[in-house]
Amino acid sequence: MPHADVAVLAEVRRQVKVPVMLDESLCSLADAEQAVAQRTCDLFNLRLSKCGGFIPSLRLAQLARRHGLGCQLGCQVGETAVLSAAGRHFAASVADLRYLEGSYDRFLVREALATRNVSFRWGGWARALPGPGLGISLDPQALERVTVRKERLL
Repeated sequence: MPHADVAVLAEVRRQVKVPVMLDESLCSLADAEQAVAQRTCDLFNLRLSKCGGFIPSLRLAQLARRHGLGCQLGCQVGETAVLSAAGRHFAASVADLRYLEGSYDRFLVREALATRNVSFRWGGWARALPGPGLGISLDPQALERVTVRKERLL
């Protein structure tokens, strides 16, 4: 569904029994507020990288909860350990997420950037990551190998 035509989903919801999740058309709080007002979905797919990061995604989850909508934590194709770790922290700190997606790291990227594997395990399980920050350390040599260009900021 093109972003400009998302209002059509209100009619789709009336005609089908399957819950409708807003995914590509959910990038901001304004998109979420419009979805609530127009009743275009039953769930939000929250992708940290697409929705503006941790705090904006928390705001979207709060809005969904206030209006009785469900949420899924989604991920981006090719997410690295950095985004996987951020998603794990989000999943561990936000209540009532209906579905969890992410931590694909080594299944999707050619060059793992973390010093340890943070990909999900057998059955899709992934534990919360302990430690400071995101709970991961980056491999400087791996970063160097995938670096395309460096710029020095003054």
